[in-house]
Amino acid sequence: MKRVLSLAIAIVLGINTAIAKEPENKSYDIDFPTAYELMFNNNNTIKAMVEEINVKKYKRRSAIGEYFPKVGVNATFLHFNKDIKTQVTHVKVNNTPMNVPNIGIQDKNLTLFGFTAVWNVFTGGKIIALNSAARAELAGSNLKYKSLSAELTNKLVERYYGLAFAVDVATVRKMVMTTNEEHLNDAIKMEKEGMIPKSERLHAEVAYRQAKKDYDASLKDILIVEEGLKNLIKADDVDISNVSIEPQSFLFIYNGELPSLEELKKEAVKNNPDFQQTDVQKRLAQANYRANAANYMPTVQVFAYDVAAQDNLARQLPHYGIGAGVNFMLFNGLSRYNDLKAADAMRKEVKYSTVAAKNDVESLVVKNYNELKKYREQYESTDKSIEHAQESLRCAMLAFREGYGTSLDVTDAQTTLAAIKIQRLNALYNYDKKLAEILSNIGQSDKILEYLKNSTQEKL
Repeated sequence: MKRVLSLAIAIVLGINTAIAKEPENKSYDIDFPTAYELMFNNNNTIKAMVEEINVKKYKRRSAIGEYFPKVGVNATFLHFNKDIKTQVTHVKVNNTPMNVPNIGIQDKNLTLFGFTAVWNVFTGGKIIALNSAARAELAGSNLKYKSLSAELTNKLVERYYGLAFAVDVATVRKMVMTTNEEHLNDAIKMEKEGMIPKSERLHAEVAYRQAKKDYDASLKDILIVEEGLKNLIKADDVDISNVSIEPQSFLFIYNGELPSLEELKKEAVKNNPDFQQTDVQKRLAQANYRANAANYMPTVQVFAYDVAAQDNLARQLPHYGIGAGVNFMLFNGLSRYNDLKAADAMRKEVKYSTVAAKNDVESLVVKNYNELKKYREQYESTDKSIEHAQESLRCAMLAFREGYGTSLDVTDAQTTLAAIKIQRLNALYNYDKKLAEILSNIGQSDKILEYLKNSTQEKL
């Protein structure tokens, strides 16, 4: 447990020195729940997805702001080419012409500082469509996070239990090598005593070398799978190249009853995050259609201004005012018409895509469900096979030592036993991967830990 906590602290906090001080090839025990937690704490794709959700949250709030008036301040300096004056020429008073001097109204230099407010009170539905799209995009990002979590969980199951599978295979290969080594020693002694010919000893020697070669290859497989697991759970600034991981959660078989196929299909249609994205696309397409339809409606706005400070503004000119305006496009070269047609075609496209996506997700559930059952049957079928193969190996070795059997009988029996054990492990490994895939299909990949608690683990 102390080693698990040590590695967890080192990986989560990114403390290079915590591992650098450890001897080379230090091993740490990690169970699947710990690896699951480390992956979600350290994975950069998850972190990026969280920030994408934050972006959509702020855009959603920004869209809400379009319902409110816009209030601002402004400062303006104007320079006219000349002062503004009255120009009255022929004025008669009681039929007597009189000269009226020009009166200055506004100085040619003018400085203003004030407040303005503009409120779009009617846009034909554009603001409503904008908010609908913002809500849909936020929902889409949340679904992408759920889909990414499922994808990473499947990858973690594949790599973590792939490492457990590789370790178990290496154990089987080592047992084969050890048994063949004992058989070779027996053959050497029996050859010296003249009980068997040289060919029998040579056959035993070839079998031992092949077993050792297979064992060495299985050790390399462990390193390959282990590296993939490390990259999935470690922090970026942590070097664990000289650290080996010992999986403490072994290949498992679920003890409970899975829902029926029909129930799984219903859950997939209801909760699968990838399929639910079609609903998001439908909402976005509808919002886009409403926004384009709003182009056929006028835009109505009210506005107000107030001059708070000025320099050279004539007293005769108003210092504040309110008003309203209506804007409507009469003709824009049929762009508005074609944009609306395109938006309508997009709605139909999403409709047909939704039907296709529903069929795809149901087919995927059927495929994974049947494969899960197949791997469970393969696993259960090996119970008697292993028992029979072990007895055959015992008898073959006993017969060889008594001089009644051949080296070929022993190696064949050993090969058969190893093959059945590896077949059993492979069935378990594929079962575990398919179980994780089914959980992701129905949008419940986060329940993998609950399924693990109600499972029987097996290590050969």
